[in-house]
Amino acid sequence: MRESLVDGNSALVHGEYDASLKAFEKVLVMVQDQPPADVATYSIGLVYAHPRNPHKDRQKAIASFTQVIAKFPESPWAEPAKIWVGVLNESEEWQQEIAKSKQLIEQSHQEVEESRLEVEKTKQEMEKTRLELEKSKQEIEKSKQMIEKSKQVDMEIEQKRRERRK
Repeated sequence: MRESLVDGNSALVHGEYDASLKAFEKVLVMVQDQPPADVATYSIGLVYAHPRNPHKDRQKAIASFTQVIAKFPESPWAEPAKIWVGVLNESEEWQQEIAKSKQLIEQSHQEVEESRLEVEKTKQEMEKTRLELEKSKQEIEKSKQMIEKSKQVDMEIEQKRRERRK
């Protein structure tokens, strides 16, 4: 039994998570709900919580730590198990907050892009309006010139009439 605990801890230290888990589960089968089941259960929680474990499982880790707290409240491992439950729950809350923040950032990026496109569209419309205004100004200028020419022609005609009358 002690050998299985040592083997489990050694495997955990060396990153052999499956072997570590099997060693601690072997201890649980041997001792059922008697000490050192508290150590084995706590250690199983560590295996599932280990950040480098490719099969880490936060829920299973919490379940193991909660089992230590419930079945072995007087164990020296009960308080560290409570801490782990708190840390893992807090970690989950932070991950949810991060996910919400990422979603808000993505939504903001989309809104910024939509605004940028709208600004670009408005700029194009303003340029089109400016060109139309410029064209209108040119037409007005042409019209003024025509009016001026027409006045000139009228004046010449009037001048010629006066000369004819004389």
